Amino acid sequence: MTWKNGKIKLDDGTVYPAELLVKEDGEVWNIRVHKGNNVVEEIDAESFASRLGKNSDQVYPFTYEIDD
Repeated sequence: MTWKNGKIKLDDGTVYPAELLVKEDGEVWNIRVHKGNNVVEEIDAESFASRLGKNSDQVYPFTYEIDD
């Protein structure tokens, strides 16, 4: 698996730069969202949303785009 740069668009429409951990078959296993000088990792759905200053209904479902 490799980390690839991209963007994540949350369900409320906000877009963040992100790194996506991508398996060889293209499946995304984890995400690091860059918010200012902080990196927020998606491990626990509620914690992930909270650290972005949102609730899970504002975040999920989200879409993503891989740059490389």
